[in-house]
Amino acid sequence: MRQFHALAAGLDALGDMWSVLVVRELLVAPATEDELLAGVPGLDRELLAARLESLCANGVVEPGREYRLTRLGRGLREPLLALAGWGRAQHR
Repeated sequence: MRQFHALAAGLDALGDMWSVLVVRELLVAPATEDELLAGVPGLDRELLAARLESLCANGVVEPGREYRLTRLGRGLREPLLALAGWGRAQHR
């Protein structure tokens, strides 16, 4: 069941950790599937395909020979940097 709450809607659009890591890679530069697999250890091709399909369907990623973030996807830069900083502080 989809939630209307803004935070729940954002999390619903991103999906899971693997999707966030794919977005992290695409914040650096557009990438092919092979480049994304190399940049996200532990992610297999089938899971990547599912995450890319979901991210494209939610308007976060634009498909092509190289996947790239849409304007909506690029808007995740600051929230993901903040989340990474928070995560880093938890492991000190």
